[in-house]
Amino acid sequence: MQTTQGADHDAAQQIDILPAAAADTQRAAATLARAFSVDPHVVGLLPPGDVIGSLTVLWERIVRETLQAGGHAYLAERRGEERPLGVALWEAPGSKVSIPRMLPGLLAYARVFRDRLPDALATEFLAHRQHPATPHWYLKAVGTLPDLQRTGVGSMLLNERLAHIDREHTGAYLEASTLDLVSFYSRFGFISRGPVPSRGTVPAIGMWRPSVA
Repeated sequence: MQTTQGADHDAAQQIDILPAAAADTQRAAATLARAFSVDPHVVGLLPPGDVIGSLTVLWERIVRETLQAGGHAYLAERRGEERPLGVALWEAPGSKVSIPRMLPGLLAYARVFRDRLPDALATEFLAHRQHPATPHWYLKAVGTLPDLQRTGVGSMLLNERLAHIDREHTGAYLEASTLDLVSFYSRFGFISRGPVPSRGTVPAIGMWRPSVA
């Protein structure tokens, strides 16, 4: 799925970046649903209705699949608050959630997309085809609560994992949903690879971050 995040400013004080476990799935999904409720690529695939409710079901499934496959999730949390301010979801090299691995969740996806399910599946398939062939980390999603975008929370989430990736000398890949996000991610070393084909929604933009020598 696509990533969404605002520009980089001074991060709020007393925010911790913590690894998420399976028990955090619902909390992570609730934050990602709010974050992606304004994302044109994802919302463009939804039928009319309860956007937040549909996205919550969607992200619960995606977070669960990612963790089960060996991926990583990180929460940005302010001390004393239950709801995460932001979430980053990464697939590690070798832990990709392929289309066949998504099939057990088909009923959940059908509940979310309803008559738009063929468009959603086709868009996911086209996105998978654009992924680099070389082993890499895939930033599946990063998002913050809408009222906290452009406060630096997303940058904190990105920097936490990118530091590990650099020590591994591994590349990273993501899809940005707007031109503003292309500019944002370019500041972290990501380079545009051009539009990613989609069906029934606005195309995302693939971005590659080469490994650090």
